Amino acid sequence: MSKPDYQLHKRPGFSDPSPYPEIKVLEPNMHYAELLMDDYAGVVSEFTAINQYLYHHFFFKDVDKSLGELMENVSITEMLHMEILAELIKKLGGNPVIRGSYSTSGCFWSGEYIHYGSYLCEQLKADLDAEYKAIEGYQMHIRAIADPYIQAILRRIILDEQVHIRLFNEALIKFCIRK
Repeated sequence: MSKPDYQLHKRPGFSDPSPYPEIKVLEPNMHYAELLMDDYAGVVSEFTAINQYLYHHFFFKDVDKSLGELMENVSITEMLHMEILAELIKKLGGNPVIRGSYSTSGCFWSGEYIHYGSYLCEQLKADLDAEYKAIEGYQMHIRAIADPYIQAILRRIILDEQVHIRLFNEALIKFCIRK
């Protein structure tokens, strides 16, 4: 069986250009798998981001084509992160079902985790906030997980989230700051 080529799914301009590290772990560890479940499909997670950004995309594309494309491509980058996390969770001995762990008390994911918003600028601010919260969660897990392979992968994902922060800030300036 060949290894997935995660570079194929990268979206130029919507993710950091650096390669992703190999998806591997030191050894199975269910505690680490449970920590990553929150990044995977918890309240603040890749699954929440994917769905929130796609929902916003459905409206933003009618306002501005490039803004719609931004949300679609950032969502696709988040799908790649989710795929990487699923592989890590499996290698750690976990099962990447669509649920969080600590943030959801082990419950399955809910559409209530999405910030739907009612107007463009509110939605963009919520998207920006989601990226900051994602980075905060990844940094917390880097400190809690004593596996250098997982730490490297999470650090690489953070680089993409930082690109999204820059892109969302640019969109906020373009669409929400009066000149």
